[in-house]
Amino acid sequence: MKSLLLAFLSLLLPSLALAEPIETRKIVTAVTGDFNGDGAVDLAMVVETEPGQPMDVHFFLRDKEHNYLKPVEIVHEQIHGEWNGYDRPGYENSDTEPELTMLPNGSIKFYLPAMPVGSERTDMTLTIAWRNGAFIVAGFAYNHDDYLKENAESACEYNVLTGKGTSSEKQPDGSTKHKTVLVEGQIIAFKDWNPGAAFTACGN
Repeated sequence: MKSLLLAFLSLLLPSLALAEPIETRKIVTAVTGDFNGDGAVDLAMVVETEPGQPMDVHFFLRDKEHNYLKPVEIVHEQIHGEWNGYDRPGYENSDTEPELTMLPNGSIKFYLPAMPVGSERTDMTLTIAWRNGAFIVAGFAYNHDDYLKENAESACEYNVLTGKGTSSEKQPDGSTKHKTVLVEGQIIAFKDWNPGAAFTACGN
């Protein structure tokens, strides 16, 4: 009997290792959809860590045979934003909460509004896809503006997998200069994502 119990626990350990307790009041936002194309509804949640700190993303894929949501990955501290929720009484709702949208192809769009620091604002969008057993960054986009400077606007959007995209930058005379983004395509796990490399690819 003991050996059977140990064998059963060994099967559960990978899932248990991927599961962490979640305070429901710390769930900032969530999205459901078929991430892996198997026809079942999956779940992704953005969960607050500490106020003012980057947030975690919990991913679950539905086990069709047993009909339950299986935790498959937790990406720690990759989502920036603010949530004036239960632990910040007296504050109005924040306008920097991340937003999740399910795309028709099964990918997830993470919209990350700019943090309110100084005069500059940079809104970012990440497209996350399930590929070969992991969540990867398939696309990146940003919009930048400095409201204290005239014509201080720029934007970029590119496919991380192919390395192709477009960028634009407003010129001092008010015109907009467009250029093509063409870098080496990469497969980058969401947990390893570094936005600095993306801004470099965009030429900024």
